[in-house]
Amino acid sequence: MAELKPLDFRLHLENILEEFKAYGTIYGYDARYFFQPDSAFDFSVNLYGKKAATPLGPAAGPHTQLAQNIVLGWLHGSRIIELKTIQVLDDLDIPRPCIDMRNVGYNVEWSQELSLDESFREYASAWALIHVLQNYGIFKAPPGDPFYDTVFDMSAGYDLKGISSPSVSRWLKNMADARELIAALLDTLPAHYDRLKNISIPAQISDSITLSTFHGCPADEIEEIVRYLITEQNLNVVVKMNPTLAGYEFTKNLLQNIAGYKHIELLPEAFESDLNFEQAIPMMRRLRQLAEEKGRTVGVKFTNTLIVKNSESFFDGPERYLSGAPLYMLAMHLVQRFRETAGNRFPVSFSGGIDKNNFSEAVSCGLAPVTTCTDLLKKGGYRKLFYYLDTLKKEAREKGVGTIDEFIIANSGSAAGSVEMAALQNSVRIAEQAQQNPAYRFQQNKTTPKKIDSHLTRFDCLSCAICIPVCPNAANFSFRTGKTDEALFDYEIKNGVVHKISAGRFILQKETQIGTIAEFCNACGNCDTFCPELGGPFKQKSRFFLYESTWAASPRQDGFYFSAPNTMRVRFEGSEFTLFWNAGKNQWEWSGKNWKFIITASGAAKLSGDAGTKIDGQRFYAAKAIFNAVRSEPEKYPNFLFLASKKES
Repeated sequence: MAELKPLDFRLHLENILEEFKAYGTIYGYDARYFFQPDSAFDFSVNLYGKKAATPLGPAAGPHTQLAQNIVLGWLHGSRIIELKTIQVLDDLDIPRPCIDMRNVGYNVEWSQELSLDESFREYASAWALIHVLQNYGIFKAPPGDPFYDTVFDMSAGYDLKGISSPSVSRWLKNMADARELIAALLDTLPAHYDRLKNISIPAQISDSITLSTFHGCPADEIEEIVRYLITEQNLNVVVKMNPTLAGYEFTKNLLQNIAGYKHIELLPEAFESDLNFEQAIPMMRRLRQLAEEKGRTVGVKFTNTLIVKNSESFFDGPERYLSGAPLYMLAMHLVQRFRETAGNRFPVSFSGGIDKNNFSEAVSCGLAPVTTCTDLLKKGGYRKLFYYLDTLKKEAREKGVGTIDEFIIANSGSAAGSVEMAALQNSVRIAEQAQQNPAYRFQQNKTTPKKIDSHLTRFDCLSCAICIPVCPNAANFSFRTGKTDEALFDYEIKNGVVHKISAGRFILQKETQIGTIAEFCNACGNCDTFCPELGGPFKQKSRFFLYESTWAASPRQDGFYFSAPNTMRVRFEGSEFTLFWNAGKNQWEWSGKNWKFIITASGAAKLSGDAGTKIDGQRFYAAKAIFNAVRSEPEKYPNFLFLASKKES
């Protein structure tokens, strides 16, 4: 399995600030689409006794695992961040590929791919970064403005034994008081960032948690876990409900008969073993009473992904997890049914098929947070969050309202009544409309991204850049080589003499090329799904390593590693080389095992090595083109390719 390796906090911050200053982008995303304050509409909601500046956020998943994921979601308007689910088993072997977004959405990944310690560090890094970034003119609001109010919501699974284990218990307490780690992160910054060490960053990263349980977890165990989290960990708790709560017959009829997803095969045994509606309602009422006694909040989330039979060859294994459009219908039905049965006293969060077209109506149901995942894994990526909030603002303006509560009431069609009653009315109407809406049916969700009869190579793909935003980890990026067409030469030692041999031409037909950061790529396969060409960008495109440790641990993986600002180590088909630009002598030095090739800017060449040593010009020219391209724009994402080498040296 491809393993993620987080980037140091210092390198994140330096990359962000230098890139933003030079290009007006962060992690390659254009600042024009970052969420900005708007005095005409107040997006804020109350959650667990705190204020969040918007009800929007990424769901626990691939967009909330690494610090750059979380920061990108926040920049585009997320103010409730549901962190990726942690569990006691923190050394997992997740199948690859693990994400299938060809149409509706499936996955086979379920929790964090980092260790508990690494996850804590990433969440603390993201928490510190979003507080630091308030001070750099990225947004129109001054530091400390309510516009920045952000809630981090933890997520944990999957049984009582794991959640109450010493390692997870310690992790939860660290998230409640992270002052030591936050101070240590700030202490890594160079002297010119000393003023940041006086910025007020709350020590408590989170005091709320969304509980995720595997299919088949007994009702009494779910209740016991929540009681433990409230009484022993002093947390606000949200119970994430599985879609199986709707019942087998209803779910099958909705998906297969009404919506037309005949190919989705349900697993009857999952419905039989999961928490059912008759158990859920009294359980939640008991837990609400406990939470009120302890001064905490307990709520529900609709819904988890739906476990179904793996009837295709995309994934290995017998099961897969359904998300996207069909899940919206099912989750909205459960919101309606739960509220009509349990009343309006429970906060309800939502996840399932959220996109630009339904985010506003989900907000009108009084749901918070409204989280999204599947849509962010499709073309556009994090930028879509901007359009969610922009659409909500436009709809609010049309109705002449200025707050979320006013928006909820205005959408109910009732001139009077409480926000809670209006939210319930909206839930009933929207749940019914969703089941009739063609947008959620098979006919509008059956197409797959088109492929052309062209295979990817290291250089010169279509340069459409689709693969960049569909990567949740910001692993893919573009770099500018410019077009080139020049004579290509090999060099060989014969009879003690260096011979220059014509080898055709070195041609780059496109201005920009695609690269992948090795430490951020977990081979999820999503960029391959959306790339119009065959082969997969994460497999075929130039792979850059940030750290010597990951470079050394990947001897079979072609790629590039800047061991120093002017030195790039190169691996082609298992063979290793070093490219060094000697600025003092105005010459390139290209070396391999037992040989060294030197060529000056004027073209004078020297080759030292054994008889028969031959230099493959194609490899040298390719390495030189990549070196020059990345070095020519040092502030552009990912400039930490050089920051890392400077730090190590």
